[in-house]
Amino acid sequence: MQCFLTQLRQKTLRTQQFVQRRAKMDPRCLDRPQEDDNRPGTSQEDPHKTQDKEKKKRKCCFSAEEQEILVKEVTEHQHQLFVTSKLPISGREAIWQQIVDKINSVAEVRRTVRVCKKRWYDCKRRTKEKMARNRKAALQTGGGSPAPQEPLDHMEEMVAAVTPE
Repeated sequence: MQCFLTQLRQKTLRTQQFVQRRAKMDPRCLDRPQEDDNRPGTSQEDPHKTQDKEKKKRKCCFSAEEQEILVKEVTEHQHQLFVTSKLPISGREAIWQQIVDKINSVAEVRRTVRVCKKRWYDCKRRTKEKMARNRKAALQTGGGSPAPQEPLDHMEEMVAAVTPE
């Protein structure tokens, strides 16, 4: 029984030493790749951990002027962009590209169609949420005066005019 326990301790000690060498990236361990090293994600150079790679930077927020152009142009073309029409997808993409070109003419940062679409949908979502909060506050029951409502600003009113209830 003692012989078995001694062998088990030695094996455990060897395993721990091996793990420590691997943790320190000992060159002796790198000469003989193990069977497990062929798995994805275990390469020696992990691109996510390199120090040379710059972190992805956020782009600037939309300025008020960019936002105004976006809302104005989308409301002008809303029937062509969103209402079922005979206009093919390529035509819709061309309209979005025209909108982006107008935004980029005044923008400090170049915007893409994808970014502008996302900005439009986010603006529309926020406006709907604000309108829903106002509607909920107006319909609340109970004593006292009604809860104060958040007024919509000019842009949100334009977006609300386009969005269906």
